[in-house]
Amino acid sequence: MIQTTSKTLLIATILILGLHANEKPTLMKVTPTTTIAAHQANSEALTLLATMNMKNSYEGMIKRITQMQIQARPELKAIEPAIEAFFTKYMGWEAQRGDIAALYAKNYTTAELQALNKFYQTPLGQKTVQIMPQLAAASAKIGQSKMMKHMPEMKAMIESELKKIDVKK
Repeated sequence: MIQTTSKTLLIATILILGLHANEKPTLMKVTPTTTIAAHQANSEALTLLATMNMKNSYEGMIKRITQMQIQARPELKAIEPAIEAFFTKYMGWEAQRGDIAALYAKNYTTAELQALNKFYQTPLGQKTVQIMPQLAAASAKIGQSKMMKHMPEMKAMIESELKKIDVKK
């Protein structure tokens, strides 16, 4: 199941990368004003991530990934702490905190981040934070289930399209 899912994710990634291969990166002119605004947005993003309890979410994700690895290969149970340490080192909150904050700061204005912070500090916002992992997991399961049902069709389509490309060469 994990190997099939990994193959599906790999294929999807390859297809997505192909769509963006010809895009040219855009460079933003950096001025003191943009630097201050970026700093303010980044600061608000870090506050938002703390309010959303992202550190605990990442720690939970590391535990789930570790358990998935052990489930796929039970002999790894003996080295579970090493696997968890590896994932924590490269995928843990401290490893990704700055990049995630920058991502939020890039996609939201400072005012939007302030509004999100205000919302997530309300009871409804905190409820959203608490149930979001379950909603995300259930949503992923729905998507995976639908994708698995259509995997043979996807494989056939890919093979058919690749044959068309080979014929054209």
